[in-house]
Amino acid sequence: MKKIVFYLLALVLTVSCNELTEFYTSEYKYSYTRPIGLMMSKAFDTLNLSGKGIKIGVIDAGFGKFKTNEFTKNLNIVAYRDFVDEDTTNFFSSRENDHGTIVTKSIGGKNSQNQVYGLAFGSKYYLAKTDIYDKEPIEDEKRLIKAIDWLISQDVKLINISLGYTTFDDDDSYSNKDLNGKTALSSKHIDSILNANKDIIIVVSAGNEGNKKWKHITFPSDVKDVITVGSTDFDGIKRFKSSGTGVDYVNYIKPEIATYPIPIGNSNTTPVITGLIACILEKQNLNRDLIKEIVIESSSNYNSPNKEIGYGVPKTSLILAKIKKYR
Repeated sequence: MKKIVFYLLALVLTVSCNELTEFYTSEYKYSYTRPIGLMMSKAFDTLNLSGKGIKIGVIDAGFGKFKTNEFTKNLNIVAYRDFVDEDTTNFFSSRENDHGTIVTKSIGGKNSQNQVYGLAFGSKYYLAKTDIYDKEPIEDEKRLIKAIDWLISQDVKLINISLGYTTFDDDDSYSNKDLNGKTALSSKHIDSILNANKDIIIVVSAGNEGNKKWKHITFPSDVKDVITVGSTDFDGIKRFKSSGTGVDYVNYIKPEIATYPIPIGNSNTTPVITGLIACILEKQNLNRDLIKEIVIESSSNYNSPNKEIGYGVPKTSLILAKIKKYR
């Protein structure tokens, strides 16, 4: 089952164009899209954080048009690698799938008019193509594992994965009864890495299976120590219908965080949170456990978490207040 939560889903929704293109401008230095606007406070905006100096790894399906997109063309790309065919000749070509470009735009996209899709426009980017977009071989999951290892070898501590796996075209060994964070190849690998490295933060999409037969989150977003991100409705209150839900047979909440997706799909909520975390790390260098604690405790649904939107939408005003404790 195809796992990339892509922005073309927006075409079949009844959401108006005005809602999809709305920028928050009142009182702020920058113009933010709605997902950031739901989180943003005046105090956070005035800090001019941009994830400066933070290394971010993006594992995705393709980075076509990256160098021509007005929101991504000026980002600092340090390294990139194609794990599908090990040839980077056309890595940014217009012929390549651009899912990774759209995702990175939501991590750190900013144009010359100071319109901001992603908060981490001052970060250093490491891009990895691992996925064959129009097929679903189990090799996709194996390439994801290789990409994670490569990023760690580059001393990347913050990784965005807007991919997720359920079943494969050539392998049916997984079911949603395996969403325990330790069964799928990618989940087991990530769980081992995070147990050994408290400074590595991996942010993963909850998947887009919420209104499908699978229903729940996807691999590897089931790993306990990753930050799993789902989607909310327009106002950030309830689960967007396609967003994957957590399962009842684990003792932790998934997804932990959620926000409204622009474009529609969990692929584009995950990077918004990655960009936010890059800014937090710029402000205060904290380990993963503290980052998770701060983000979760600063979220709108903290007092009544559920398996739909987790702890809810982070609020930057509360994040700043909690960061002060660790100075």
